[in-house]
Amino acid sequence: MKKFLLTAIMLVGLSALSKAQQGRVGINTTAPAATLDVVANTTDNARPDALLVPRMTAAELSSKDDTSGTYGTPQNGAIVYITAGTGTGARKAKITGPGFYYFDSVVPEWKPMGGGTSTPNFQIQKGRLHSANAPIVWAADDYSVVTTGMGGTSQLILPNATTLPLNSVRCVSSNGPGNVGWDAAAVAGPTRPINNLPSTITSGGSFCFIVVDQAGTNVWAMLSGR
Repeated sequence: MKKFLLTAIMLVGLSALSKAQQGRVGINTTAPAATLDVVANTTDNARPDALLVPRMTAAELSSKDDTSGTYGTPQNGAIVYITAGTGTGARKAKITGPGFYYFDSVVPEWKPMGGGTSTPNFQIQKGRLHSANAPIVWAADDYSVVTTGMGGTSQLILPNATTLPLNSVRCVSSNGPGNVGWDAAAVAGPTRPINNLPSTITSGGSFCFIVVDQAGTNVWAMLSGR
């Protein structure tokens, strides 16, 4: 009996060693087709089949990311599921609600993967008036604003695109006697569109801008205009 048990243990050990040498691990399969191959059990409907990533609130992630310096280059591509809350600070500004997020160590920041509330509301606030040459600076909120020029050229600065969710939209129009142009401090991408043509919105004209991803960085692009 002891000899039989010893033989069985040796066979199990050799099998595990063989799989380890192949560099693949299989769950519900003896022939993993990737580094980790999880196969669903379709015969047992009482057992849920899924892959669960770490789940935590935005505040709990902040505790790890802010005070412990836990996430760096070795954690590039790490995935978490945020159950509640929104992120604060540059590294977590794109955490806007429950959903999957991954860590980009190059920026560094946490980016949405979908399933969250990263698509902002679209609302229009009309009649915000600015005198000529007074900078129009938008806060980093989820609202589109229609701005009216008041003679001369009102200077426009969009909110920093790197701190906003993808698909955020801002609209501007010049309904008065003046025009709307870019403030000298506006930088293409972060605070003005990367394709801003023309550079001045003339009286009666209107344009909309949207946040898009460019090589892993959120930037402004012109969506429409006349």
